[in-house]
Amino acid sequence: MRILLVDDDATLIDVLPRMLTKHNYAIDTATDGEQGWIYGSTYNYDLIILDWSLPKLDGISLCKRFRAHGCDTPILLLTARNTSQDKIRGLDAGADDYLCKPFDVEELAARIRALLRRLNCDFLSVLSWGELKLDSSNCEVTYQGELLSLTAKEYRLLELFLRHDREVLSIEDIIENLWSSAEYPAEATVRSHLRRLRQKLQLAGLPEDPIDTVRGRGYCLKPPPENNSLLDRAEQPKDRREKHIAALTTAWSKYRSKSHQQLITLDSAIAALKQGNIETSDRLSAIVTAHSLAGNLGLFGFDRGSRLARQLEQLLQGEQNPQQLWQLETTLQSLRQELTKESNFSQQISYQLEEHSPLILIVDDDSIFTEQLVQEANNLGIKTAIVPSPELAKIWLEEQPKNTLPNLVLLKISFADSTNPLSRWNRLSLIAEFKLIEPSIPVIVLADRDRFQDRLQVARHGGYFYLQHPITPLQTITFCQQVLRNFSLGKKVMIVDDDVELLRVLPSLLQPWGFQVTTLEDSRQFWDVLQAVNPNLLVLDIEMPYLSGIELCKVLRTHPYWCKLPVLFLSVHTDIAIREQVFATGADDFIYKPVVAKRLADRIINCLERRV
Repeated sequence: MRILLVDDDATLIDVLPRMLTKHNYAIDTATDGEQGWIYGSTYNYDLIILDWSLPKLDGISLCKRFRAHGCDTPILLLTARNTSQDKIRGLDAGADDYLCKPFDVEELAARIRALLRRLNCDFLSVLSWGELKLDSSNCEVTYQGELLSLTAKEYRLLELFLRHDREVLSIEDIIENLWSSAEYPAEATVRSHLRRLRQKLQLAGLPEDPIDTVRGRGYCLKPPPENNSLLDRAEQPKDRREKHIAALTTAWSKYRSKSHQQLITLDSAIAALKQGNIETSDRLSAIVTAHSLAGNLGLFGFDRGSRLARQLEQLLQGEQNPQQLWQLETTLQSLRQELTKESNFSQQISYQLEEHSPLILIVDDDSIFTEQLVQEANNLGIKTAIVPSPELAKIWLEEQPKNTLPNLVLLKISFADSTNPLSRWNRLSLIAEFKLIEPSIPVIVLADRDRFQDRLQVARHGGYFYLQHPITPLQTITFCQQVLRNFSLGKKVMIVDDDVELLRVLPSLLQPWGFQVTTLEDSRQFWDVLQAVNPNLLVLDIEMPYLSGIELCKVLRTHPYWCKLPVLFLSVHTDIAIREQVFATGADDFIYKPVVAKRLADRIINCLERRV
């Protein structure tokens, strides 16, 4: 990974590059803003670190200039200015992060890793090729559990190939990624590092050389040994599924005793109603209990139980007569019976996982390749639908209900075949149709050649990514899986709700989608927690003590930084007037409670996609 540091502090320029080099980064340095602009606009960097107070051109102006010229490289401001207004100004100028001097080098390294993860959803801490593992968090490489001794350059060279496992890297590509501009090496030097890396991997016992030489083009990583690949494919989806079920089962076991206590509270309230001596506070407590029970049972997938609890809530709010008292008793008895089904909770969750698995629409007339794609997708727990042509894809799309649309489209296009331009045009127009759906559905193009003009056509029509044959079905589906997780993995979600039980279970329920969930019960602490967390999306309840969700959203929309934060309301209110009021405040989405975790996760991802 290559970093540009722009700072006029001579001590920092001397010390920081040496420290970051220990973390296997290649560092270029500049001592004024104009020099920083020359470096940043000439070379490709994975990250830019800027001081605020720079000679010739200050860091804020330099940051704005980079952004104005289309530079999307992550930028970190490293400055002694530490007021809130300074931070707001720096972030509004286009910086991705802000760190005040003096700082801890390990904290800086952690922030760099976080920014690089945002840049690339594939930026995983542990990379693997069969049983060869590279852990970037501690810069260690192991094979079959045994530690390998690699130099810094050998380590970074291996990491480069593992992170670009589908690409052919030329000597120039390797130099640009691993060496700073001040130490440009000869091609023989690069080949020497490659040779020594291959020798060390061979001595470690790898069954074959993982790096392939592509004559006339460069080097690439070979597919891992088939036996290891099959093992991973057989075990990983099963492991992820079991971990998901285990997480949900653990969350339910924590809530189960609470749900039984809530049934006792409701039973006591109904008994008091029958005797005609219930206190107003006890009745209100029963209404709140039924409301909480309805929401949480819905989250765990007990749909019928959730509906029964909601009926209890409504009955408790109405005038009491013998008929309603009988309905209260009958409904509570049905709810109690429904919760006895909890012994089948794991089976129920397993069914929900199958029902709510992501769906890929494959538009391809190659039956052999599509069958292999389907098999690989099934191994990863992904559902598929196949149509052979764009015309049939449009018919299929029109017949699908809104909630069963695909999460992703894999579209095959032949650019090399000049005999059928109409077919190519129909496939490109299909990309545009999926782009216009709200929210848009990403389309990955699988092409038979790689030319700039072909990529340009796909990009102009709204294509999400461009893959080129030859590519294996496993590589294709694995990449699709990474795209499906692109808008959730590592995204910070802050949930503000006065329902304590809801806040306890939501982090576990949303765990499979990779969100970083922060929960807050007391809305009075909202502003401080918001600034500390800096979430990618906010989930708000409407009615809360002290401050309502609508008031919080209004405050956000008046702020220059937070005005664009996606806000999703989660509420029991079904009144159209309240819903309209919520959207008038600037909300992005509105979901009625109770809601199952999968539906909530999908709506969160949709909000994040619309704000990208």
